[in-house]
Amino acid sequence: MEGNFITIVKRWWYQRWFPISIIVLMALLALVPQLITGSTIVGTDGIFHFNRFYETAKQISNLKLSYFQMNYGFQQSGRVINAVYGPYFAYIAGLLLIICRNWYRFQLVSTFAVYAISGWSMFRLAQIAGARRNPSLLAALIFVNVGWLPRWGVDQNMSGIGAAILPSVIACGVVMVKQHDRPMQPIKLALLMAVLCQIHVLSTLMAFLILIPFWLVGLYHANSRSKMIWDTTIAVGITLLLSANVWGAMLSLYSHNSLAMPHTSSLVHNTLQMTWLEDKRQTVNWLLILIFAIQLGLLVAKRKHPSKMNWFISGLGFTVLWMTTLLFPWQLVSRSVPGLSSMLQFPVRLTVLAYPLLLCGLALTFSQPIRPIRQKKLVMIGAILVTGLLIGINVRQIAITSKQIQHHRVLRHLGGTSLTKRSPEQLRAALNSQHPGILLQLAEKHSGDYLPLTHTFKNESNSPGSLYEQQVLKHHKSYKFMVRNGSRLEVQWRATTQSQAVIPVVTYYNSLLTLNGKTLNRSQYGRTRISAPIVWSHKGNNKLILKYETPTWVSGLLWLAALSWLVLGAYGTHWIWRWYRFH
Repeated sequence: MEGNFITIVKRWWYQRWFPISIIVLMALLALVPQLITGSTIVGTDGIFHFNRFYETAKQISNLKLSYFQMNYGFQQSGRVINAVYGPYFAYIAGLLLIICRNWYRFQLVSTFAVYAISGWSMFRLAQIAGARRNPSLLAALIFVNVGWLPRWGVDQNMSGIGAAILPSVIACGVVMVKQHDRPMQPIKLALLMAVLCQIHVLSTLMAFLILIPFWLVGLYHANSRSKMIWDTTIAVGITLLLSANVWGAMLSLYSHNSLAMPHTSSLVHNTLQMTWLEDKRQTVNWLLILIFAIQLGLLVAKRKHPSKMNWFISGLGFTVLWMTTLLFPWQLVSRSVPGLSSMLQFPVRLTVLAYPLLLCGLALTFSQPIRPIRQKKLVMIGAILVTGLLIGINVRQIAITSKQIQHHRVLRHLGGTSLTKRSPEQLRAALNSQHPGILLQLAEKHSGDYLPLTHTFKNESNSPGSLYEQQVLKHHKSYKFMVRNGSRLEVQWRATTQSQAVIPVVTYYNSLLTLNGKTLNRSQYGRTRISAPIVWSHKGNNKLILKYETPTWVSGLLWLAALSWLVLGAYGTHWIWRWYRFH
């Protein structure tokens, strides 16, 4: 019996699908604490993104699509967020929420997908760079348990989803350096960049920046530089077509509205800090530091043996890692480029680039022949133990958080969130309810992101978020909201006298208001500092209809992006069919 078991394990070990099965098992292991406790972990960005996904879920289920104006989420305030923040991903997540029916199952499925995709992405990066299978697999298992990657499951940070795809983008960069005859993969690269753009624009910008050194080296060594430049042009063109909906919406909104940026953060105070066991988005534990120190030591000690690819990838990784620390002059950078405080916010975000680069370099280092055999076994045992410890640290943190949720703190971070009901039992029930909108009624987000501003704000007490709380959150229950066909939001209220009223919705340059059957132009109503409309209501029942009028050229770009994805899908289906027939 024991012999049969060992034989099965050996066969499994040598199967081509062994690495993906281990990565899938790792993804399932990360879910075990939540499966046992039944906890839904809602972190710093949870309520914000849950509003986005609830919006698209309701649009799909009610067949009342509204690409710009949000008519269900964010207290039905008509805000524009999804159009400039991961639009296609929001609709995919909304569809997943419809299938899963509640936030608990939604989180389990989405977290599993992020772990599995990121693990395979990291494994393939190491393989393409030239690493052997086992070191590549260990690098993948380490990657999915450190830095920003686990942050999707525990904090709902979109950088965690961007981090899952970035190794695949870096792999395209590796091909640029390795394959001198055909350095560019225009369709693959364009697809990855477009997918990132439909998820998280900041991750797309970081992917673009990290590809620049790969592209320059690849261009220098390319057999035909003109062909590489032409393929690059094709990749850029396809990316622009596939992401036309994102940049088109941004051009339209930012050209006519002064939109509130995400909150500013001190670049100096959000650099990487070392801890002993915990591994959070702003910290790195001593085990990972030890791994990177070993990689650096081996590169220097055996400087004649590592490949040029290893030196290039590791050198780039250590450079980016340096930029995440206080050793980098962030004080000077923040004074020179103040906009980075709201766009980048946290220099530790750059670990989404540093970690895959350094782990890829480590896999390449441990893929070199090790003599004698005894030393090779010791190295492999040590690598497995360190990987196991890092996995244990991550799963332990998830377990602690899952347990806390069942005892007291249901929502871990209340920054920018107002609770209408503070009962832990009610909040836990809402997370498992078949009606996901109940949670968003109990926990209301007053983030000021992308609100249209009529004035600048100089103090935090009168910030866009606080005004949104005062003008929308505190009054929206006094109004009745109905979503009509044609992306229209109807707001009804009753006034005892003829008077001015601040309606708890948000208007933009392209917003169209119809009050009691009369269409208003922009000069016929006032606007607060966050562009909530101020209208005259007559005595009795009043009705206001809010609609975002999409410019014709923007509608054309929306259709262009959708058509481009359909054409690419048909092209991919054609090649899959050809591959299937060939094999």
